[in-house]
Amino acid sequence: MAEPKETQDQQEHHGISIADIVRVMVLGWSATLLTVSYLNVIPGMKMDSTFVASLLTGAMAGFGIERKGGNQKKEPPTIKQTSDKPKV
Repeated sequence: MAEPKETQDQQEHHGISIADIVRVMVLGWSATLLTVSYLNVIPGMKMDSTFVASLLTGAMAGFGIERKGGNQKKEPPTIKQTSDKPKV
């Protein structure tokens, strides 16, 4: 008898999916290019690092890694009530 086919969830549970491998490759490639660019390892290399940085950010977000800025918890502004009595 043939064994029942595994569902996609069961297949992903057993190992690494192809999407994870591609994300890791993009993460490594973009991190390497940015490092080479910033360290000026290849003097004649000119590239737009903004595109590569966006790929790096997207790959990191795919793994749940996000940049946290300072003071992200801001209190909403409050309005203080003043008395209705005129100042004399």
